Amino acid sequence: MGEPQTYAELQSCLLAWLDDSAANINPAECIGLAERRLTRLLNVPEMEVTTTLDASVPTIDLPQDFREVRECTIDISSRAALEPTSLATLRMLYPSSRVGQPQVYAISGSSLLIAPSPDAAYTIRLVYKQAIPALSDARPSNWLLARHPDLYMAAALAMAEFRGWNDARLPLLKTWYDELITEVNDAGYRARHAGGPIRMRATVTDCSGLGSNSGGPEDGTGNYLVDG
Repeated sequence: MGEPQTYAELQSCLLAWLDDSAANINPAECIGLAERRLTRLLNVPEMEVTTTLDASVPTIDLPQDFREVRECTIDISSRAALEPTSLATLRMLYPSSRVGQPQVYAISGSSLLIAPSPDAAYTIRLVYKQAIPALSDARPSNWLLARHPDLYMAAALAMAEFRGWNDARLPLLKTWYDELITEVNDAGYRARHAGGPIRMRATVTDCSGLGSNSGGPEDGTGNYLVDG
């Protein structure tokens, strides 16, 4: 059997790899558990999506597949980034009576809170990390299965082996699984930062010639970090 490319093929491949305990395994359950864990562990560009939200009110429903904010900006004449803050800080600094152009945001449950309360109808552009789209008969494939069927297989197999408590194979399986996650995350990092400028930083220990307006940030020890 070749690499699985569909939900049905992944289930068949999973059962083929298991030992006699396969009779007690529900492939769909193992795949679903694998998807939840991979959503938590993977950090790759394919998981980032962009959407727009109506920001005419201070509390906005987040997409159902939302997991983490990557970028949150408000569409005005020149797009402005909203600053992330904690819910406690947002409520302390921006009472509900304060209105204006939103400046900050916080996450509360399944809601995005912005402050101050909007004084007009704004639009927010949200780039976020989404959950891995769950495979099903209605969705026989997704980006992860198409690009990394080996990782999908390892993740589902790990869930199945835990279900069957096949202790002899678990250490080797975990090593394979962890290595694949690292490889995919590393590839995602390279793809996200490909073509970015390389900036050299030099530490200046003698600041006598820099003066107070040198513009170089201190590193906390009195040394200045200078971009080259």
